Amino acid sequence: MIKFYIPDGHLEEKTLELFERAGFKIRISERGYNPEIDDKEIVLKRIRPQDFPFVLSLGKGDLAITGSDIFKEFCLKFPKEAEKLKELLDLKFGRTTLCVAVSEEIMPDVKNIDDFKEYCEKIKGEGGEVVVATEYPNIAREYLKKNGIEAIIRKPAGKTEAWIIPPMPEADLIIETTETGRTLRENRCRIIDTVMEATARLIANRDSLKDKEKRKKIDEIVELFKGALRGKGKVNVYMNVLNPKNLDSVLDVIKEYVKNPTISNLKGGGYDIFIVIDEMDLKYILPELIRRGASSIAISDTRMIIE
Repeated sequence: MIKFYIPDGHLEEKTLELFERAGFKIRISERGYNPEIDDKEIVLKRIRPQDFPFVLSLGKGDLAITGSDIFKEFCLKFPKEAEKLKELLDLKFGRTTLCVAVSEEIMPDVKNIDDFKEYCEKIKGEGGEVVVATEYPNIAREYLKKNGIEAIIRKPAGKTEAWIIPPMPEADLIIETTETGRTLRENRCRIIDTVMEATARLIANRDSLKDKEKRKKIDEIVELFKGALRGKGKVNVYMNVLNPKNLDSVLDVIKEYVKNPTISNLKGGGYDIFIVIDEMDLKYILPELIRRGASSIAISDTRMIIE
């Protein structure tokens, strides 16, 4: 049995979509903590992704989907426990930016991290302290050290951006995750640097990978997820070329998108052609295929590509 932690919050929708594309069916209630899955070898638990590295390191589960920023923060804070974990797959969704921001009103002249460093040196010279607010204190400590900045690092209990809002802000700078930057802009916060780009990752307990039966199931899940990720944004295109004289002209169009199309002889003459392409390319290739003699063109979703 594989215990698999899946996230709630902003990663939940894309996680459920990934499972569906990989062939799993999940039923989940709004407040339920144990979603149902149509696989007797998997049990799901739904809690906050910030907790997944910790519970996996304790051996409470086998797999989890969490953010790479969360995973890095855990590894920096608990390096010994982090050795018990392994990242298996970048899932490519849930993309966020861990950015560095200041208040435009409080620091109108601070446009980059070097400007902020000068500000810090001025504050220190006057006997003051610089405060940085963030939910990622260990990533922040690493970042500030790299940039030669000394500061008190505080993890707020509430909204991080509130700490730099005037009047008399509680912090001088924040290190905060954002998807679009809209909330920061609305609060007149200026992004002056980027610490890292984060995406959802599949992580595992290393002891689970050493167990022969669990490893077999985990490898199956990984391959299905890889196939679903490869298939995302792709479509199957089927077409006939009834006049053999048109084949080379049609293939000239196809070769710009696909190296090795599948070509079969049709009973009675002509050819059946199958390709897989990016969905975004359909609007370019279809009109030209029709002009060059392709017909009976059918398009379907590519659910998975297994290599």
